[in-house]
Amino acid sequence: MRPQFENIFRQNQSLCSRFSDARPLPRHRDQNRGMVLAPSSERIVRVDLGKTSSRAVVNGKDGRQYAATLAGVAASSDGGAGAAARIIETIALLPGQLIAGAAACGIGAAGLLTDPDAARLIARAVNSEYRFPVAAASDIITAHVGAFGGTPGVALVVGTGAVAVGLSSTGDLRRIDGWGPDIGDLGSGSWIGREGCRAVLAAGCGLGSPTALTARFEETTGGEDPVRWVGGAENSAQQLARLAPAVLDEAGNGDAVALSIADAALTLLGATAAAATFNDPRVAALGGLTQHPWFAARLRDELARRRLEMTAPAGDALAGAALIATRTGLPHERHIHRA
Repeated sequence: MRPQFENIFRQNQSLCSRFSDARPLPRHRDQNRGMVLAPSSERIVRVDLGKTSSRAVVNGKDGRQYAATLAGVAASSDGGAGAAARIIETIALLPGQLIAGAAACGIGAAGLLTDPDAARLIARAVNSEYRFPVAAASDIITAHVGAFGGTPGVALVVGTGAVAVGLSSTGDLRRIDGWGPDIGDLGSGSWIGREGCRAVLAAGCGLGSPTALTARFEETTGGEDPVRWVGGAENSAQQLARLAPAVLDEAGNGDAVALSIADAALTLLGATAAAATFNDPRVAALGGLTQHPWFAARLRDELARRRLEMTAPAGDALAGAALIATRTGLPHERHIHRA
């Protein structure tokens, strides 16, 4: 990172004005897809920034993918300055000759959907540092774009947390849940793990029915008291989510307690997806829990019960980042910030 940026990011209140000289984006028109900012065959830097990790990738001329990863940051915790610095640092780890020849950069970062000022700051900062056109959006937007190839639908993300984002053909957006583990993330990995912990504790003291989860959780926690195991973790939501696969495994094995938890989670997730829907019934299920075979099959059934269709994602968030970097005219455009 250039030395002047280190001071700028410490004084982020004036950061936006420092990046007002971002150069215009090169354009040519594709009549079917709106404005094309860079041909898709050109080299595109793609970034996915979350609280856990910051990942940047770029392809070489031989088609080989080069990647760099650093620890993540919350994109909106300081107005976007820290996130911009982390993205610049991550990109700098990629081969210099590939970055020098890049045509554009697409960025998806957690927290930007509700903080457009941070998104604009990030786009301007990265553009000013590397001098290629930049498109920045929330990671849920890039996930949606990647999942549907830039078309409408509902992206249901089920990992540690849970959120559904639906987009209409005119760019109207509905975000349901994603409210964090203390208030929401209903049916998520942390929610399932928490309910599993409660069931194990209840079974242990006679408040609840015996369950195979007791033995499974002892394997995961090393026999430590679940309350201490969760309470002593730096991130309790992630710790709880570690228990979710065991709940789903035992639900698939027919354990009544685990099955009741999984069924409740499926009902909550189905309601979340339905609430995010406009007229398109397609739902792309994303996130770690959707890779569990038993749970994925049951989620498909739950969505079908609500007359929704679970579809395989066309691509991931990094594919979405590439698409927003190279195209305008997508229904997501009002949620993308460019420099």
